[in-house]
Amino acid sequence: MPTPVIKGWNIPPGRIVLTIPEAARILGLGRNSAYEAAARGEIPTIRIGRLLRVPVRALERMLDDASAPGARPAGAPNASA
Repeated sequence: MPTPVIKGWNIPPGRIVLTIPEAARILGLGRNSAYEAAARGEIPTIRIGRLLRVPVRALERMLDDASAPGARPAGAPNASA
């Protein structure tokens, strides 16, 4: 499996999940803002027992979708509504 790269950030080989603070650094967010965004569902997370983790592939997909032409910002109203 190739080493995931998120916008120039090299994730250590074998890492398939990140902590919230690690994802926050990649996204340029503060720790508390990242936890709040995760609670709102704006950052993809999985829970493993008491641990909250961000899957690298889901984060890459989220960033790819957000940069796609015609992408709506998170929380924007649906045009068909």
